[in-house]
Amino acid sequence: MLKTSVVCFLASYGCAFACELAQLKWRHALGRMIALLFAAAGLVAHTFFLLQRSRQADLPPLLSSPQDWLLVLAFIVVLVYLFVSLADGELATGLVVWPLVLALVVASQFVTSSSSHFLDSHRGWKMLHASTLVLGTAGVLQGFVLSLLYLWQHRRLKHRQSTNSAVKLPNLERTERLNRWSILVAVPLLTIGVASGFGLSIFSKGTDLPMTWTDPVVIGGAVTWTLMGVLFIWLLTQKRTPGKQLAMLTAWSCGFLLVTLIGLQMLTSAVGIRSIHGNAPVQR
Repeated sequence: MLKTSVVCFLASYGCAFACELAQLKWRHALGRMIALLFAAAGLVAHTFFLLQRSRQADLPPLLSSPQDWLLVLAFIVVLVYLFVSLADGELATGLVVWPLVLALVVASQFVTSSSSHFLDSHRGWKMLHASTLVLGTAGVLQGFVLSLLYLWQHRRLKHRQSTNSAVKLPNLERTERLNRWSILVAVPLLTIGVASGFGLSIFSKGTDLPMTWTDPVVIGGAVTWTLMGVLFIWLLTQKRTPGKQLAMLTAWSCGFLLVTLIGLQMLTSAVGIRSIHGNAPVQR
């Protein structure tokens, strides 16, 4: 298998972001094509890296380590970006997406890359837990991106800048609808992920690393899930949701989840806190 490193796809994603920024001054179809080519090349290298890590750990990327889990999350975001860009190449979604992707990839280098064979006999539960959490988090991040795009477009319309701007953004009604559905789909997935995590906590009793309620990752996950659950219930109970209010609430909630998700993983790795999600000892 072709040997790749994080630098390969990180550099490609950085070049794609630079091309998106260049579109602000020099808008041309060639620039968009080059940005997409860099993004596609980065995604290919990203795929090879995850497969390489999976073979080394003898585990799926979602289970091999917290570092790989974050890289899978970044992979999904890039995949969605490419799909949207191919559907409508004029939309300037990359200006919001690429900083998020670069932050995820860089942050992944500050969390543990150690493979964990914790509770190997319950790999199905672990896969359910990891996959629903990553898909739910990806949905939340999509809501975050849509909220920023909504607020950006709202500000442009308010200041009558939409006709003169070189940046094309989706219309407010469409963005609000997609944002709403992102949260309505993401929260149930996060709920399944949290519930399966509780199931794993039951299985972890009696092992050398049982789940404890003082685990910072567990506390942070519970707080963010509660926050997203409140937003979910609010959406269901509102007959008419003001678009700007929804965008503000989603941006704050999703931003908090992102900071908590990355921050706690980096904290447990930096100070050596034993965490069932971050620093479980390798059991061969």
